[in-house]
Amino acid sequence: MSAGAGRVRILPRADGQGRTALLLTDGDGPVSRLADRMEVAQLGLGERLLAKARATLEEQRPTLRELRLLTGQLTDALADTLLIAESRGARLRDTEPEPVDAHLAELRAYAMLALPGEDLASARTARHYVRDTCRSWCLPTDMTDDLVSVTGELVANALEHTDSPTIAITCCLTGDTATLGVTDDGRGGGTPVISASTGACEGGRGLLITDALATRWGTRRTGGGLTVWAEFTIGAGADTPACLG
Repeated sequence: MSAGAGRVRILPRADGQGRTALLLTDGDGPVSRLADRMEVAQLGLGERLLAKARATLEEQRPTLRELRLLTGQLTDALADTLLIAESRGARLRDTEPEPVDAHLAELRAYAMLALPGEDLASARTARHYVRDTCRSWCLPTDMTDDLVSVTGELVANALEHTDSPTIAITCCLTGDTATLGVTDDGRGGGTPVISASTGACEGGRGLLITDALATRWGTRRTGGGLTVWAEFTIGAGADTPACLG
């Protein structure tokens, strides 16, 4: 996995429990290249099975056993193909910039941590990680506290409402903003929103706190994953350059 990973990709094979496996990548790491080769092999197998199915159906009397075996193989091949199509389609549609992309010329620091999505302790680990990262960037104490609070709430939401095998936390620092992102596999339901008319929050307390503390926030689907991001404006006088060396 590249240290500069910035996109979520669906891998062509599920995890050991049959759930979607995700990869945070810049698109050119060793795992991405291995996934590319696996996709080519899976699609090639699907083409051979399709040819076999056509030949079998052209026979006058294929046996019931042959049809059952072929149906099972085609089902597996179709599932693989649909997963590949979803992953590639999401990458093709991925034209909306990340909140920090407009400032890439001044991107000064980036940090990322992947945590197990089945361990409730991941929320605590994420909070400590973000606090240590903010301190290493010498962000103001009040901003650090806000980032840590939002991290805890968003990770807790992902742990409670999704079955993601992995939850990823990213932190980006530019000249005037610090941006936090929490990414799960996007299988927990619809995109969380806060109703402007009623103030009701479909994402629970976590998004209400995020809305109250962040300068702005939003959601983004990439490669099947769902990222909730929150941006914080660094106040004038915050002396981050010396800390970053």
